[in-house]
Amino acid sequence: MRKARKRAAQRELVLGNGATGDLSAIATAPNVPTDLLRTFVTLYELRSFSKAAEALNVTQPAVSLQLKRLESLIGADLIQKQVAGVRPTEKGVEVLRLGRRMLAINDQIINSAAQHPGPRTIRIGIPNIFAPSKLGRILRECRDKAGASRLQVSCDHSRGLLRGVRSGYVDIIYLLGKEEDLQGAWAAWSEDLVWVRAPDLVWEPDAVVPLVGSPNLLLPDRMGMAALEQANRPYEVVFTAFDTLARRAAAAAGLGYFPLLRSLLAEPLVIEEAGVLPPLPSASLGIIVRQDLDLEDMKPLLSALKSVLMPPI
Repeated sequence: MRKARKRAAQRELVLGNGATGDLSAIATAPNVPTDLLRTFVTLYELRSFSKAAEALNVTQPAVSLQLKRLESLIGADLIQKQVAGVRPTEKGVEVLRLGRRMLAINDQIINSAAQHPGPRTIRIGIPNIFAPSKLGRILRECRDKAGASRLQVSCDHSRGLLRGVRSGYVDIIYLLGKEEDLQGAWAAWSEDLVWVRAPDLVWEPDAVVPLVGSPNLLLPDRMGMAALEQANRPYEVVFTAFDTLARRAAAAAGLGYFPLLRSLLAEPLVIEEAGVLPPLPSASLGIIVRQDLDLEDMKPLLSALKSVLMPPI
């Protein structure tokens, strides 16, 4: 009887919350290899098996095999192939969120435990639309404030950046979003959104409003459409492009109007006069940091970043 109790006790594990678990169950629980997660995350970010293979320095069949192993381990399909590339399934989105967090923790452990650790990498994300005007200044003015750390900057749409910082895959992001997205932000402010056009745009005020936008309807696009709909002004999207410079070029060519932050206005585009189109609401912007980031350590860098991003009052 005592031996049976002893064996049972040896199989119990005291967990951090005071509960107990079965050691035999824990020993047989499947583990998710980080190399499989890294392949999946890379495949999602590059949207291509061939590009992911090149980035990971493996063959394309190896990428496919690792994805199949991960799907087999999880028991669900993680991606769906489309003409535009690969897209995550509903389960894939959840695995992506948790996988990024696991990889971020894995990398932090490796960097902190290394006998001769290299310089720390600080990952900053900014929306695509700000790259032409802000990227150079971010690198020039923030590099010195990073100390011995290396800066790594990536561009994405705001929703992708928000997912990245919440999952721990990005350290600091500059966000153009809704007010609820900026809850708990390190710094937040608002900025005017204006209608811009080519100086020689020919358009009759009673005609359908021609719009230049993005295929995935970024926040300024949605805000512009909402303002027109609220004012019962008919509109038509006459040009779409993921690339910000392409949208600017289309607006500059006189194809239509383009909702833009006032601070991003650049020649030859001009702001439409008040009263021609419905006024646009202010946009919310801010800097969001990873939840476990050392704010005191990052304060010089964050202050420099804010000075670059926040328009003068």
